[in-house]
Amino acid sequence: MSDELLIVSPLSLIPPIGLFVAMAKGHKVYFDTAENYVKQTIRNRYHILSANGVQTLTINVVGQKGEKTPSGNILIDYDEPWIRLHKRALESSYRSSPFFDHYYPKVINLFEARHPDFGAFFRESLNLWLRLLKFEPNFSIQDKYVEIDADYDLRTRIKSPDQFPAEFQSKKYLQVFSDRFDFQPNLSILDLLFNEGPASLSVLKG
Repeated sequence: MSDELLIVSPLSLIPPIGLFVAMAKGHKVYFDTAENYVKQTIRNRYHILSANGVQTLTINVVGQKGEKTPSGNILIDYDEPWIRLHKRALESSYRSSPFFDHYYPKVINLFEARHPDFGAFFRESLNLWLRLLKFEPNFSIQDKYVEIDADYDLRTRIKSPDQFPAEFQSKKYLQVFSDRFDFQPNLSILDLLFNEGPASLSVLKG
């Protein structure tokens, strides 16, 4: 009997590590571009470790004025100064990390690409993370609402990274500011890449 689980996930522009742990364990992940967008979730938020502890960063989107809109059709708000704010936060938090200089320019290129919509941003970002990880997991991006009997439906279950199932936690790795804080689990994939670089995939696989 296969131990593969079926997981349905919302689009997440800068995904938490737990999502990659799930894929590294061999589970099949369906990313749903057609589900209605939900504000203030992992869809457009991600967590980093700063000198003051865990910090939440938000990629601004254009407001929908109460209308229900498929996640893939949401527009990124490039009139808001989120790129500048994210640059400042990432530089302040990770410039001393071992692999910051190697990966940071690629992240900024992603931010500044002015994607036409949320779905396009997600596709390019996911391709970037997988390329940097040198990882070819089992996943599918669905343009119709995903209706399957999933083992985990993260669309409604997960609003913040700390709500991920415990089985999708990575093993511990050395983080910035480890002299001040205990290990902070399930931050964004950026935290793992900046700290572990080419060893990131082995951390995900445990």
